[in-house]
Amino acid sequence: MSFAFGIFDSFDLGISTPREVLANRLDFAVAAEAAGIDHYHVTEHHGTPLSVCPSPNLFLAALSQRTSRMRLGPLVYVLPAYDPLRLAEEIAVLDQLSGGRLDVGVGSGVSPYELAFLGVDASRARAIYAETLDAVRTGLSTGQLTHSGTLLRDYDVTLSVRPVQQPHPPLWYASSNTATAEWAGAHGVNFVGKWNGGKVVSAVQAYWAKYYEVHGDAGPAAPAPRIGVQSTVYIGATDDEACDRFRKANDVFMRQLTHLWHLNDDPSVDALADSDAAIRGGNALAGSVETVRDALLAQVDAAPINFFEATLWFGDLSPDEAHANLRAFTEEIIPAVREQTGRNGGGTFTGS
Repeated sequence: MSFAFGIFDSFDLGISTPREVLANRLDFAVAAEAAGIDHYHVTEHHGTPLSVCPSPNLFLAALSQRTSRMRLGPLVYVLPAYDPLRLAEEIAVLDQLSGGRLDVGVGSGVSPYELAFLGVDASRARAIYAETLDAVRTGLSTGQLTHSGTLLRDYDVTLSVRPVQQPHPPLWYASSNTATAEWAGAHGVNFVGKWNGGKVVSAVQAYWAKYYEVHGDAGPAAPAPRIGVQSTVYIGATDDEACDRFRKANDVFMRQLTHLWHLNDDPSVDALADSDAAIRGGNALAGSVETVRDALLAQVDAAPINFFEATLWFGDLSPDEAHANLRAFTEEIIPAVREQTGRNGGGTFTGS
């Protein structure tokens, strides 16, 4: 299985207007497809400058009409915020609009403050997530959303539209946790985590062990899942220049990420805002082409992954800077990774 690459985008406000962010990101995604990027994944956030596009489906519907090859999807839908019937129908429509190119990331939500805006008690979010996922998968797979609710209401309705991909578009999950990696492996769900100083390696190994335990060496009939790492990437002429620019842009991005926590006098996510710690821990790759290439090749050597997802536009980066970052990544980094993984078989864990 060849190594694949994606882009992960939060639509953070930066120093632009919402209209500029959305228009520029559409152009950027089109350029990413032309440059050979395989997946474009977007976040869902509410009531925060971390995203000026709180509904992933609005952006994805527009992008589906401007692209033809690249796979598109949320990473993730905050499932406790959705009515299962409406979400199943919208997933089906997006899959139809994109010609069967939709990825479906699912999660319970990471911000208790955003969940509260949506009327969701954070202590119940995981349970609501699980019940919603079960209802949505059943509806998409059978065309009939029949569900006896525990935390949700009862449903018994035939969907007006089915997805192109059957039984449903591929599911994605974002985490670096070993327990959730095992769940994802057991169900053949695509999985993306942060490097976190190498801690993700054990989660990825646990994923593959559970995957082959459940599905056997051949795996399920569907294509093998994508298992990978997500990092912020900034490539410059020199290490010093790139790191300085990364820090400035990342500081802007992190002010938006921590915005709701700070409004609530909650410092619990402040450690995420340390740009140098992100570089040291491998969650950010910043430097010259050679430095970023070598850092990513080292991660690929250390972990049995077949996917890497880069955040290439964030904070106060200008359109010119973001597009230059994309060009350097696709023209210099991707070929080096594909050459290396082609030699060693792509890093897929075989259970042996």
